[in-house]
Amino acid sequence: MWQIQNSGNAEQPGKNIGQWSIEGDQRGSHAADAGEWTCCATGGRAGITLGDQAGALQLNIANVGDDALPTAGEQYVCGDAWKIHFPQATGQYSLRLSVRVVQASETRIVWEPTFSIQTSLLDSAPSLELTARGESDRRVAEVADALAAQVSICAVSAPDTGQVIVLLGPNDAPFTKDRCSRTRLDLRIFGDFLEKGVIRKTRPWIIMDRSEDGVSADELADYCSQLCQTPLPLTA
Repeated sequence: MWQIQNSGNAEQPGKNIGQWSIEGDQRGSHAADAGEWTCCATGGRAGITLGDQAGALQLNIANVGDDALPTAGEQYVCGDAWKIHFPQATGQYSLRLSVRVVQASETRIVWEPTFSIQTSLLDSAPSLELTARGESDRRVAEVADALAAQVSICAVSAPDTGQVIVLLGPNDAPFTKDRCSRTRLDLRIFGDFLEKGVIRKTRPWIIMDRSEDGVSADELADYCSQLCQTPLPLTA
């Protein structure tokens, strides 16, 4: 379940952090040391991050270009989803983010963030970048080649931290720019001309695994199938 912390106030906004608590039967003997899975959804120059509390496994979401992300405003929890509104102030767009946890244990979490952008400007083409550090995961790449073509898979790993895997479904993969390298996961979502009043959505799945064996080929195939069969949320 979500536990939300906000260290700021109306005059001076602070960090907006959501922690996902692991159920008792899913925690191992080292769960206290590992810490909870965390989403920091402050926005602005701080951006948005998904990862573990120690920051060893982390995916960063930021605005592409010189401008910062909008700053988080209204937020609430609805069921297993944490919903945050980043209103348009002086920037190019407003952002709504819904973060749902598909699966979570001490060693693995599957995030489902849904990003919705909208603008009040007549001429804008906002874009968000999703980045993570690590070596390109060749084992996952080999598995991805054998899976359904409608799902795009990008992954990085590090011996001491684990894996970060991003799955893009058939509605998102064709419109995502892949800028990944051998040492960095780098994806750009949105980026096309955005008409005033039009809402665009992207819904990747993000898998973070810190187990010794990592995500198996069968598990990865199952996640891809689940993603394709899961409807896009009506609201973010």
